[in-house]
Amino acid sequence: MLPQPRYSIGGLQPLPVIDISAYELYRLFPQDYVMVLIPIGLGEFSKDDVERVFAPLESFMDQMLDRGIHAIMQNGVPLPLLIGLDGHDRLIAKMQDYTGRPAATTVNAVAKAARHLGLKKVACVNKWSAAMNHTLGQFLAREGVSVCGMATKEIAPADFQKIKADDHSQLAYELGKRAFHENPDCDGLYIGGGSWFVANVAQQLEQEFRKPVISNQPAIVWDVMHKLGDWKPMPQHGILMGSA
Repeated sequence: MLPQPRYSIGGLQPLPVIDISAYELYRLFPQDYVMVLIPIGLGEFSKDDVERVFAPLESFMDQMLDRGIHAIMQNGVPLPLLIGLDGHDRLIAKMQDYTGRPAATTVNAVAKAARHLGLKKVACVNKWSAAMNHTLGQFLAREGVSVCGMATKEIAPADFQKIKADDHSQLAYELGKRAFHENPDCDGLYIGGGSWFVANVAQQLEQEFRKPVISNQPAIVWDVMHKLGDWKPMPQHGILMGSA
């Protein structure tokens, strides 16, 4: 028998269809967490499209507040990368001020997780442009983490959603192995992108290379649970989730 929900977490999801990210989030959050997920329909990696999808932000937050959320998360790293650090900081401030709830973003969670694990140099794996990865480096640098190398394959959101789950898991694994081999001095790896099935890939790479591998869903779960004062290590889900 399932327990009654103890915490309700609002989530702004970047893409029109929510599948892989919801599957991973429900596997990682405790059983008594329920999610209120709203797709905002990002169509392309551009600043204009990010501004378009966030235009009804207050309406999204009203819907979440009607469902009694305890925290709110903006999922998806590309959106903050496209509007930059200042745009991101204004967004998270508005989310917190409007809802009166703690707010998390995936990119902040990833950077904070890297700092928490003591990583100074990380290699990055993703499907984003060089300009977006430059901004990613700025977010990591705010937490004292530098990017020492990249293994990327740029793919548009609409095209990536057409790829089968097994195929994009394999792509993440191959890029991850390449990043480790090309950057042997890295302290760990960050696999970016919440729309590919990657949490298991991250754990496989951790076992093979004996270094932390951060991915989006574990990072934001770790951050949200800390914000709620409800964190309990879950070592079955990898190095970050197993940390105190």
